[in-house]
Amino acid sequence: MGRPLTGSLRAYQGLWWVSVPEARGSSRRRHESFVAGDDARSWQAQAVAALRQDRPLPDPDRFRTIKRTQRKPAARPKAAKIQPDVASVARAWMNAAYEDLRRGGPERAERVRRIVEGYLVPWFAPRTTTISDLSYLMAHDWLLHLVGRDRSRTTGRSALVVPSLGVLDDHAELSLAQAAEAAGVSLPTVRRRWRAGQLPGAWRDHTGQVRVPAAAVATISVKRKAPNGLSQGYVTDALWVLRRVLAFARANGLFPPGFDPTEGLDAPLADKADRRRPDRGGQPRPLTLAECARLASHLHPVHQLAFWLQRIMGLRISEAFGIVVSDVVDLGATGLLAVQGQGGRTFTVRDDHGQIVAVPHKQTTKTAAGSRVLVVPDKLMDLIRVAVDAFHTDPDTGKVDTAARLVPGLQTRDRSGQHAYRHAFDEAAIAEQLSADHLGFSVSTHLLRKSCATDLAWSAGIEDAVRRRFMGHRAGDDVYGRIYTLDHPDVAPLRKVAEILDHHVAMSIGTLLTPTLRRVQWGSGNPILARADHVEATLAAAGWLVDPGTEDDPLCDARRVAAELDIYPTTARRWMTDGTLPTVTLPDATGVSRRYARLSDVWSHRDRLAGRILLPDLAEELGIAYHEAYHALRRLGLAAEQHPTSRQYHLTHDAAEALRAEHQRIQDLHRRSMKLAAAARQLKVALSTAALLSRTGQLDVDPETDSSGARFVTRTSVQQYWLDRRRLTTRVR
Repeated sequence: MGRPLTGSLRAYQGLWWVSVPEARGSSRRRHESFVAGDDARSWQAQAVAALRQDRPLPDPDRFRTIKRTQRKPAARPKAAKIQPDVASVARAWMNAAYEDLRRGGPERAERVRRIVEGYLVPWFAPRTTTISDLSYLMAHDWLLHLVGRDRSRTTGRSALVVPSLGVLDDHAELSLAQAAEAAGVSLPTVRRRWRAGQLPGAWRDHTGQVRVPAAAVATISVKRKAPNGLSQGYVTDALWVLRRVLAFARANGLFPPGFDPTEGLDAPLADKADRRRPDRGGQPRPLTLAECARLASHLHPVHQLAFWLQRIMGLRISEAFGIVVSDVVDLGATGLLAVQGQGGRTFTVRDDHGQIVAVPHKQTTKTAAGSRVLVVPDKLMDLIRVAVDAFHTDPDTGKVDTAARLVPGLQTRDRSGQHAYRHAFDEAAIAEQLSADHLGFSVSTHLLRKSCATDLAWSAGIEDAVRRRFMGHRAGDDVYGRIYTLDHPDVAPLRKVAEILDHHVAMSIGTLLTPTLRRVQWGSGNPILARADHVEATLAAAGWLVDPGTEDDPLCDARRVAAELDIYPTTARRWMTDGTLPTVTLPDATGVSRRYARLSDVWSHRDRLAGRILLPDLAEELGIAYHEAYHALRRLGLAAEQHPTSRQYHLTHDAAEALRAEHQRIQDLHRRSMKLAAAARQLKVALSTAALLSRTGQLDVDPETDSSGARFVTRTSVQQYWLDRRRLTTRVR
């Protein structure tokens, strides 16, 4: 048998060299050099595919998009010709659409690149020589593959694909390395299967190389990987990318005109067992304002500001963090809010020179229709006024920083914030049992925007175009709604929306200034830290930030709790953690979350401790090990209550007295008697002899025993038997 139909690729002296057999079964090889590594890999894949189909090798010049510089300057550079393979066409389309024409922003371009490089090219490139070979069944199987529902698993037949060899039939034979590549396991794993005889039909040729039939690759047992089914939305986007690539190939004459292999295909839905994200299965519903108020009580004022902007104004999370103070116009009772930017995370955009840069604030919204001016309800305007006075007003001069972000940054001025806000929202949802695990559907900050849209959808008297513009969508899908319908000059239709939202707040929760115990922990590099006292005083005066403790009932840390209960600080921390003491979690002066207990709760616990006895304390009082006291408790069948968190046994006075009496009885037993084995050692006789003496009455048996259940004999009888035996021995002498 000839050498396997594989090619080698290596870099040498600034060039990429590809070596492939000249013909199927030939020992002679053909060597070609390329300047670009992608060109070399493309030619290698096509050459190997041609050899397997007994076709001549392709012309390598067609694959050399970059050639070595010639000494004679070209009169006019010519545009590089697009190669007909799938990878070249897809990359050419990406460059044309997102680099040259800049169809979308850098973030959209990165998403498309991940789809092309991660899902489209790895699937179609090994199965096709040129893009014109792409068929309906290939696209159909690709969609099933994306949702983790390959037809090979359902039909029992599999088309074996090896990236270095392409598609193989069941009669092909592979080396151990190729079998490992096809099965997706390591080479040592395949070697172990070969030695264990788990590869049916595998054999060793005359050169000593192991040959594995392609049909045996499926028998290689591997652990089931984690579910990899993509979401239906992501598959829809991938199908859109494939259609754009085919349209690009058709426009360049590389694909048959009038033929669409994706016609009639829609994005399927992954099975529940194959989905990367488990399906909650519950019917989503909006969060009511009362539930939102419960969540807001766990957030500090900065996060509450972003929270209510999303819930009342229906803003996206990036839009809420992208509002600056100058975007808010105070009209007295109500106000105007201009939504025209994004913030809260790092965005990649193009600068004035077309270069991709990272910025903390984006001057545009998610879509062109997202830029809008809204009327702010009275209740939300009250909250915004307090936030501006606390966070953005100089206490000395009274000047307002209109260029600052309305939702201030915590660690650094006007930067980041989304990650901490999402985490605080999730923690609040868990604390109030409103998380995804409790409700059965996805609960995130985007649900606040959906809840606002639901309130507007079921409120009478609001036109559909007004609802759409309030939520940042186009007024309509036709040309009239997309192009010719502009926003009202004085935003009069949105005033009714603000009135309805304000009425909902007044009737349900009364105010958006939800009192909270959580203080804002400013970073050392944040200029607001210098006037943190003014911020807290302003928030406290508005009733937004409340003091958790009073002079009569302050909050106690672990050291204060230990001092009040006369216990060790480690015991106090354990009781505060396991729920023995009711606590609240608050950040300390350094920003670290710590547990605190109210003094009244500490005193109540002290009174309860005075009226109960713990099993470890009783064991220490009696001078015995804890396990001895525990076994005595179980042996006597005494009732004891076990704390659900600390797992300590609480004894009643009767149970404690019974344990004391049992301990005293055992002590009296050991003072007057000893175990039969101890008596045998003292008398220097065998244990069987001592047992015989106890049965004949020469040793008096004590009717009681201890927890061991052993037989006891009185010390008096043991001493008397020792004296009688000694007297008898002396008389015989």
